[in-house]
Amino acid sequence: MCSSFRVKTSDGHVFFVFNFELGGIPDTKVVFYPKSTDFSASAPEGRTGASWSSKYAVTGMGWFDQPMLGGGVNEHGLACANLNLPNYTGYQTADEKDDGKIIAAWDVPTYFLTQCKSVEEVKAAIPKIKVVMQLWHVSTAMGKDVPVEFHYTFHDQSGASMVLEYIDGEPKIYDNELGVLTNSPDFEWQRVNLNNYIHLTAEGEASKQVADVHLIATGSGTGMLGLPGDYTPPSRFVRTTALSQTVLPSKSHAEGLQSALRLSNTISFPEGISREVMGESVYVGKTDFQMVADTSKKVMYFKHYTYPNWRSLDVHALAQDNKIPLILDPGKGPAIPSAETQLEPKE
Repeated sequence: MCSSFRVKTSDGHVFFVFNFELGGIPDTKVVFYPKSTDFSASAPEGRTGASWSSKYAVTGMGWFDQPMLGGGVNEHGLACANLNLPNYTGYQTADEKDDGKIIAAWDVPTYFLTQCKSVEEVKAAIPKIKVVMQLWHVSTAMGKDVPVEFHYTFHDQSGASMVLEYIDGEPKIYDNELGVLTNSPDFEWQRVNLNNYIHLTAEGEASKQVADVHLIATGSGTGMLGLPGDYTPPSRFVRTTALSQTVLPSKSHAEGLQSALRLSNTISFPEGISREVMGESVYVGKTDFQMVADTSKKVMYFKHYTYPNWRSLDVHALAQDNKIPLILDPGKGPAIPSAETQLEPKE
């Protein structure tokens, strides 16, 4: 499970929010790759994957102890993430003529973040590669050979947002006016499903006359009565859309950042409230990793489940000063720092 959305300010700043939820994913790391980092994509047996050198520096979330990113932002403010799309994804097939252009499903964010500066550049680059299905040979509650079925969200500093899905072997590109994405079903279905919640509004009714009865609201918030509260992808899509579209508009960069951080917290969830039996194992979901990409200032804010404080990395500054890849364990650090040293005498 994953959720993502966008926050735009009235003075032109754009923040991309990505909540990653896989329930205790192993070896989650924050990584930085400078320009000229070499990458090699995975490919099916007998085929040759793409190899490339990064044009742009990027920082993001690395996972399963492998070099490819689950989400991140580059030095030009292009942000991307992969979100699970099981049962709906159908990747491309590749043959001999595609050798050197093949990338695996998990290579997509890294490839585009290191090669493109904007959503329009991503659109232009999509036909130049073949994205194929691969199995992850890892041991998790989902098994040892995990099928990778993703769709992808892209945002840039202009406010442009798009979704990329692979359906029946073909890439499907959607402009994403709302900037929201979760998981299955596919993006078109999720957008149609929003029609069932057209009544939701931030403005509630304090009272209403029904025949001879005068009804009084028991509290504020009646406009959002019926907002889905469960953790299924359709409900999270509706809830994230409702919250991100009705929050008070941000007038400045500082307000936009605070809104993105707060909204990210509202759609995260703790370990244990979502469980699924898979064979002899029980998959326990939680929000492992939260990321906010500041596309204007090229800064990534992040928070790990075991370290609940936001931290930041300036991608642009890192790109100027570092020529080698860097790594950080986001789960290490004091969970709740003491404020004793900040106390002052009361006047």
